[in-house]
Amino acid sequence: MTTTITSQKILIIAPHAFGYTEHIATALKVYETIQVHILYLDRPAFQYKGILHKAQNFFSKMLFRKNLKKAFVDDRVCNAIRELGTQDQIFVIRPDVLTDKTLKLLKKHTHKFMAYYYDSTRRFPNKIAIKEYFDKVYSYDKEDVATYGFDFLTNYVFEESTAINFDVQFYNISTHDYRYPLLERLAKYIQEKGWSGKIQVFSTDNPQSEYLEILETQKGIEEVAALIKKAKILVEIQRTEQVGLSFRIFEALGHRKKLITTNKDIVNYDFYHPQNILVVDENAIEIPDEFVTSPYCELEETILDHYRIRNWVKRVFELEAAR
Repeated sequence: MTTTITSQKILIIAPHAFGYTEHIATALKVYETIQVHILYLDRPAFQYKGILHKAQNFFSKMLFRKNLKKAFVDDRVCNAIRELGTQDQIFVIRPDVLTDKTLKLLKKHTHKFMAYYYDSTRRFPNKIAIKEYFDKVYSYDKEDVATYGFDFLTNYVFEESTAINFDVQFYNISTHDYRYPLLERLAKYIQEKGWSGKIQVFSTDNPQSEYLEILETQKGIEEVAALIKKAKILVEIQRTEQVGLSFRIFEALGHRKKLITTNKDIVNYDFYHPQNILVVDENAIEIPDEFVTSPYCELEETILDHYRIRNWVKRVFELEAAR
């Protein structure tokens, strides 16, 4: 059911997440009747004032169970809501980084308090304890939806393009974590098949690899989008504790890219097409030549439209279509 009102104040509280969350605010700003603010949980970032300040935080956590980093974020959020005043809707991504006291204060300052869990409770168990604070909890994880009664909500398509000329056949960008060995095996497989690929890993540990491109600085969302446009096939390695679909999948949809993924559940979505999406076994990588050489198969417009950010915000915030 959509809501018809003359004006609304909406506050989004979320990690910056390389710029992904900014698109929610941008989509809401299309509505002339909506006043939207976005408050980042990680910007400005907490900084120690020196070694004594770092030691103070260590003992504070040990003796009083108080984390100065978390207190810094809580203070910013509390000060912001007191300044902004009561909101019609408050939408929080990663509410588990806030204390119960802050969540209670936010709830007092809104008519509708919502959360979006785009990480599973298996990864961040505290999300289970805090779910009762919210009028509605959205989750992209089907297991959490079935277990806790959350409202199912995927991520969204925020940018679109079409391209027929490509610089490389495969592209991936990841951080240096437990997925690193699999990425290296995949990059080696691609090279041995004679295909072109750019498999990038951001790492401060300076690992050495014959097959991967190691990045010393993180790339922003706009830089990544430019590289995505130059590739025919995107690679997505699912986190082991994750069932939901990452943003890489929705970038593939928006930019009309083929996708190779380890996420087995993707075959159950309406946008799945075997010519566009290949699920690989991480223990036995096999990519058929015909998947690489065949063209992208365009999806029906109604399927793609369901995942676009403009319709995503309509569902989440119960809005009528913007005029």
